[in-house]
Amino acid sequence: MNISTLSAKTADYKSVDIPVALYQNAMRRTADGKQTYFARPISRSHLTMLDIANDMVALGLNEGLTAEQIVSLWSTINNGVFDRVTNGCTVDGGLGTYGVKVSGTFETEGDTFSKERHRIDLSFKTGKTIKEQLSAFDVVIRQGNMAKPQIADVHDLESGGANRLTPGGYLEISGINLAICGTDPSVGLYFVNTADDSKTVRLEQGKIGANMPSRLACVVPATLEAGTYQVKIVTQFSKSDHIRKEPLSCVFDKTFEVVAPSV
Repeated sequence: MNISTLSAKTADYKSVDIPVALYQNAMRRTADGKQTYFARPISRSHLTMLDIANDMVALGLNEGLTAEQIVSLWSTINNGVFDRVTNGCTVDGGLGTYGVKVSGTFETEGDTFSKERHRIDLSFKTGKTIKEQLSAFDVVIRQGNMAKPQIADVHDLESGGANRLTPGGYLEISGINLAICGTDPSVGLYFVNTADDSKTVRLEQGKIGANMPSRLACVVPATLEAGTYQVKIVTQFSKSDHIRKEPLSCVFDKTFEVVAPSV
């Protein structure tokens, strides 16, 4: 935790280094054909609202509220924002502006919305003040030219990609260096339960339908229990003819909900 950014209601941001890793850009090369790379921040951990609330309590910024009360209030505010944006408003939340976006192609002027062809999601546009504060930060390259697997998108066909996983449904994962292979017992595609690791489910290589460097496809395990999950890949894939000696892993930074079936 960067104490200096949380020590006041209006934080005085000072220049700090944001650690990133570089990955090969499979879609773009320089004019003379040389490989280019893109940067992605190195994730230190996955936090929840409760973690942030505990930070506030530890620093005395809780105004007499418990961490649980802060989370409850935060959830209520989120519900209010969601209600407004789904009724056609944009909401400035301080860090930026929230809204709703619809993606997908409409074939004619009279075409209708289809959950099979179109997707609804929240949009976020960084606010001017935050952009100015971010300009004080620097980036330091901690890992260069990584062959690490990189997940670009996870799409659940049944839910239309709406941040949900459907047990028994079809799942597609796109990115680079994704092919799952190797003899290490840790190799596989993981559905990581963020609250209870005992509920995490691993798919081994033989249960993954499409298993290519740029694309994976599988059936979401029917054994997934209700809860919040992240998608994780562990592989010894290498672009050479030999598998990598040590497995590499990648955890997608978004979370997905598994909802208990209605009775």
